[in-house]
Order: sequence, then structure tokens, then C-alpha cells
Amino acid sequence: MKKLIIGAVVFAGWLAASIAFAVVGTSSSETEGSQFVVLTVKEDAVKDYNTMPVFQDLAKDTGIDVKWIYNTSTQYSNNTDPVGIKNIDAIYHSGFTNLQLYQYGSRNRIAKIDEYLTVMPNFSAILNKRPDIKEALKSPDGHIYSLPRVEEMGLKQYPNILYLNKAWVNKLIDNGQLPEGVSLTADDLKNGLDLTRNQFKAILGKFQSLDMDGDGDSTDEIPLTFLSGNWQGNESDLIASFGVPENREHKTIVNKKVTFTFEDENWLKAVQELHEWYDQSLFRPTVMEQTDNDFLAKGQDGHYGSFYWWEKDTVLKKDIRDDYIIVKPLIDDETGLRHVGISNELEVEKGAAVILETCEDKEGLLSYFDHFFEPKISAQLNYGSIKSGAFLPELVGGKLIPNPDHGEQSADDFRMKNAPYGVVYLTAEEWEKSVEMEPRAKLRLENLEHYVKPYSYAESENPAERAEAIPNLNYTKEQLTTLNIYERSLSDAVALWYATAVRKGGATVKSWQKMLKDNATAIETVKSINQSAFDAYEQAISGGKTNA
Repeated sequence: MKKLIIGAVVFAGWLAASIAFAVVGTSSSETEGSQFVVLTVKEDAVKDYNTMPVFQDLAKDTGIDVKWIYNTSTQYSNNTDPVGIKNIDAIYHSGFTNLQLYQYGSRNRIAKIDEYLTVMPNFSAILNKRPDIKEALKSPDGHIYSLPRVEEMGLKQYPNILYLNKAWVNKLIDNGQLPEGVSLTADDLKNGLDLTRNQFKAILGKFQSLDMDGDGDSTDEIPLTFLSGNWQGNESDLIASFGVPENREHKTIVNKKVTFTFEDENWLKAVQELHEWYDQSLFRPTVMEQTDNDFLAKGQDGHYGSFYWWEKDTVLKKDIRDDYIIVKPLIDDETGLRHVGISNELEVEKGAAVILETCEDKEGLLSYFDHFFEPKISAQLNYGSIKSGAFLPELVGGKLIPNPDHGEQSADDFRMKNAPYGVVYLTAEEWEKSVEMEPRAKLRLENLEHYVKPYSYAESENPAERAEAIPNLNYTKEQLTTLNIYERSLSDAVALWYATAVRKGGATVKSWQKMLKDNATAIETVKSINQSAFDAYEQAISGGKTNA
């Protein structure tokens, strides 16, 4: 009987969790005789997995024949029970939540991976060496039901950098059109520019009203843009400038207490101000709904006056990248302080792959996946194969060295076409001894150290303000069930109120208090459960017993 592995390719911010499957696009004759058949969600721009050298080489090295076939994300999202598809052995990039992993696992629908560690020397060694990863992967019954993605670079907690079009600002300077209260010279326009929020707003106002790009039309400029609620390039740092440790989930740890930022009056002030910016067309309605691709396409030719994003090289063509500089986190005009929140994006992610209980050869399949944890395999899964040009052909000091030249295409474009992502293991140790970090990643780390992290709530001298990301938490069965009831409804309610308030106004104290009151039970329940799990996590990492 044919065996199907289902997979998902996750791009730039790694596609969101629910992707579902149906077997399409490959006939039985094409897969007949294959030891394993892999179904993966793949965009048209991504190369055929079967032609990717990393998988071809794995087939030669392991003697395991894997055939990759494809599906769309829409088909998967419409499937309420992907584990129930016949003849499936595994789901790659399942995106299953903690609750889904536990429910499928406890009902014997996906395999207990921890029971097959004897055929997984690489993964077993990781669990022994990194008890924090082992704890993160456990379900309430203590079993591990998924293989992880581990990429430790120190980047994901700060997913936003604010960039400003210095060419446009120079034009304002040359034409004597700088707004009142803004005194800048051409020499000031370099990375690390200091601006208060009101100064920044005034500059955006000029961008909006004048023909900054010189095309004879003063209405096509985009003063500021971002992707609202996206994992990167979102508005969290703009909201944080009001004195609230914001992230896209509106949830963080402050002084060891689980906190919702939307309960803070400063958050309400930020929403009120964002509506004013929206009303003045300083940013467009598209920020609330555009995709990554929309955002990147519009930015290539320098149509943005400013934007929040991971790095500017992804957004801009090579010949205009020097026109944009980094602005430090905006200074609050009332307090004179600047703040940056902490993202909850984790460097250890669950759900990268699950094995179905119906798989007839779990040992063989898991022994194949175990090779994914080898540093040089992980690097190629994450960035593209050596033979595809992702790395230099020769090792230097025993390390893979990224190829800095991909021609006219950006590093992200190359990576999206050539890298399957998924199950990888790239830690600080591996960056040190096995794989050289990309030059752009090194540059981003330097930029964060200089221009962002010093103003993070994590660095606050006041313990009462010190914030930190929510780590991988373990929950009991009852907690997971309760969270499933309340978290989604709370998230939807806050998102609806926020979007309406930004676009249409109405972010009054009264409407805000009503939103909090209507969701009071969900707010307190979610906080209480997460606090209990966080306290248990703190005890575990300090040497106490865990709740798993």
C-alpha cells in the first residue's frame, strides 16, 4: 500500500498553523513503488521538492525513496480532520496546536515519538542535551507527539525595525519644507535617527501631501506602511511607544506576571492615535489586510516613505536600499522615553512534523526524519541546497558558508524557491561550529543591538516594567481544553474591536471598558491558566518539578 507523508512549506514568517490536505496533482502510476510519498503544500514559485538536491542526496544516503506531491493551503484549511485522510503516514509542517497534538495523541491517531528514540540518535541526543527543548515538546501526558523546528538566532523577539526614506526627507530639507518642530540636516540622516512620535507624524504628513516621488502625482505616496498583526513588520513598536509592552498577541510577561496589554490605558491612547493617523491617510487601509507579497511588491521601487519590517533588503531593490535609514524606537513626546515590546515568536516550535499511528513503518520513517537534525542537512532545508547555490561549494573551517550573491533576486526570493523549511535544528552551537550565519542575519543582529534592544522592556531598569516573552509552556489536559474555549473568542473580540476602532474611530473609554467587561471571564481565565503554567515553567527551569 502506498504511503503518504503530508507536508507544508512555510515562507518568510512561516505559514500560519492551519493548512489541510487532499491528494491532488499526482497519479497513482507516478507514486506506485515509492517507499514513501510526501504531499506538501507548495506555492508555484517553489521548486519541485523531488528535484531539490537535499532530498535527492538524502535518498542516496539513506536508501529511503520519498516521493513529494503537492496540495494547496486552501484544501488543507478546509479539511477538518487531516489525520483522517486514508493512507497517510505523516504530516509535515502540521502546524498543530498544543491541544490538537494532545487530542490526536491521546486518541492514538498520531504516534508517540518518544517511544521510537532508539532509531533516532540525532533527536535523542538533542533531548538529552537540551532538557528545555524536551520539556517544550511534551504534552500533558508526558509524551512527545511532534518533531520540532529549532532555529536560535536571537532575532525573533524583535521582529520590527522602522525604516525611513531619507531621500524624501532630504527633499524636504532642500526645499525648505520640513514641518514645524522638526530640525534636521542632511548629516543627521543616518542609521539611528532620533525622532519623537510627533516629529515622525509631522514628517509623514508632508509625505502624504507632497509629490515626494516626483511623478507629478501627490496622491500616490505611501507615508507609512506595515502588516497589521503579522508576525513581522507589524505596528507593535508604534503602539509600544505609548508606554505599553505590546506584541501582536497583546500578551506578555511583566515582572513575572502574565499581562494583556489591551487592558492598559496607554494601549487605548495608542489606538486612538492610530485612528487619527489612519484618518489623515498617514497609512492606508491596506495595512489591515494586505499580504506579505502585496507589501513586498509595493515597496520594491521606493514608494514607501517609511515602513516597519524585518530588514530593508527584502523590501527594496538593490539600487535604492541606501535611500532608507533606521529610525530608533520613537520617543514618547510626553515622557521623553522610548519603548519596544517583546515578541512571543518562539525559536523552538512544535508541530513541524507528526507521524500517524496508522503508519506501517514508523521506525523507518522516523529514522529518515532523524537526518533532518544533522546541521548540514538542517542548513540546506532552511536556506536551500549547496548544489542550488545557497552555500559556497567548499566548506571553510568545516563550516557551510552562505553564498552572498543570488544575482538580481533577493536572498528571501532565493530561499522561498529553493528551501523546504520545516524540521531543522540550528542552535547557537551549530552557528559556531557547523554553519556560518548569513551576512544579512549578522547585520540584523548588529542593528538590533545598536538601535532596538537597548530600549526593550526586557532591558528596563525598573523591575515593575520588565517584560519578557512567553516561553513554551506545558498545560494540563483540563487547561488545554479551557484555553481552547476562551482564547479564540477573546482573540477575535479584541481583533474586531481594534480594527473597527482604528478604521472608524469610536475608541472611547466607554467602548473600551465595555469590550473589557464583555470579555472579563475569558481575560481572567486565560491569564490564570497561563500564569499557572508559567509558574510551573519557572520552577522547572530552576530545578523543581514540572507539571508534565
